[in-house]
Amino acid sequence: MQQSWAGGGLRFSYCTEHDLPDISRMLAKESVCRWLFFGPNTDEATRSYFLPLIEEMQTAFQEGREPDHHVFTVRLEDTGDFVGQCALFPVDFSPGSFLIGYQLDDVYWKQGYGTLACTFLVYFAFTVLDGYRLNGDTVAGNTASRRVMERCGFVLEGIQRQYWHAGGEYHDRQVFGLLKSDLAPERLSALGGMFAAV
Repeated sequence: MQQSWAGGGLRFSYCTEHDLPDISRMLAKESVCRWLFFGPNTDEATRSYFLPLIEEMQTAFQEGREPDHHVFTVRLEDTGDFVGQCALFPVDFSPGSFLIGYQLDDVYWKQGYGTLACTFLVYFAFTVLDGYRLNGDTVAGNTASRRVMERCGFVLEGIQRQYWHAGGEYHDRQVFGLLKSDLAPERLSALGGMFAAV
């Protein structure tokens, strides 16, 4: 199975253990974790979360099958510098439905990379995996993440009050959704032209 794609100046590759130091540095930052329900993380906490996912993906590739989880490292295409990560997680009992996730290192904020990472997930879920639905969520105060999803076509479907407790406070959860059928055929075709296997 293909393991790396490029588009918009970024390279999206399935995460490996080699990527963990960069991911750990990012998730140890207070700024990056401000709107997350976890973190800042220790290196040990980050490794203990990501290693099972990495091992599952590597086992799937060795066996010639599609992995259950799709966790990507995002890097600049020309230099290989670490930008962040994005992922698709399957929704239980709903084949073809995925939860999206993305985190960017703070030095790459406000450069359009979050929208590009989310666009890649839309492309990958609907074009490569032939999924039918994407689910996203964010803390109510995280307007940047909300705008990313809205730019990619996601629709606000509901609010779960005081869903998360983090930093000594309760936070509402905004729930977003995007159906493959929401996208016109020409939009799906254009997504296919944005990213190339490398």
